[in-house]
Amino acid sequence: MEHLFAAKKQSSVPMEQIPATKEPISETTEQTSESVDEHTMDELLAACEGAVCEVFSMDNYLFFAGHVAQRDPDFKMVTIEPRQNSEAPLGIGHGTPVKVQVRVRAQWGNLVMLYGVVSVCEEERWNIFVQNAMACTESRKAFRQRVQGEAQLLWGPGFRFRGKCQLEDISLVGVAFYSPLKLEVGRQLILSIPFLTENGPSYQLACTIATNRNTAQPNQPPNWRYGCAFDPLEEEVEGLLYKDIMTLQLQGRNA
Repeated sequence: MEHLFAAKKQSSVPMEQIPATKEPISETTEQTSESVDEHTMDELLAACEGAVCEVFSMDNYLFFAGHVAQRDPDFKMVTIEPRQNSEAPLGIGHGTPVKVQVRVRAQWGNLVMLYGVVSVCEEERWNIFVQNAMACTESRKAFRQRVQGEAQLLWGPGFRFRGKCQLEDISLVGVAFYSPLKLEVGRQLILSIPFLTENGPSYQLACTIATNRNTAQPNQPPNWRYGCAFDPLEEEVEGLLYKDIMTLQLQGRNA
């Protein structure tokens, strides 16, 4: 586990509004830390610029997912733009306390938490005055998001063999799916997913079968459930997958 970094700048928000403990930020996030170190507010805000983030109320209601479009170091303010093809909610009053959960690109796996108040609330952007910041290690990658849809498996020499499968869930480290095909544990595959979200990207994900189990009832055609671990993902692909998972999570919470 890495370190928890607390910003040197003192918060102007009443302390009862700032969580004193590193509580889970949502049902899908776990945070851990072992020791404390200090970084300046400017250093933390600089690390956040351009990174994927989610904006929460202080009681962990997810407002929207987006990215930190820019920062104003003079006023300790960040501009958050919603994910492409989505809008930020309106009606949040000026001065409303919020927290912003930021996944730092330069150190994937590190999480920066920004605590502040809403200054501007528009569909295209929120401006947030940051009054406190901290960074910690989080183990969010293994969160599994349920998905529905068909994908294609490629395997064998040159990955020339093809077959269909039905997706069950996906995370940043692996995927589960069903298929009538019987493939052995340890088999390397390429999972071709046309899309996870509307207007979202397609994926070609290299993975290895970790578990297999025939879930079919007696006297029924085989229906194998596979759990696969992804090969190390490129940072760009991991970022796209993370955005899609967050979008699906948000859709599920608002359903």
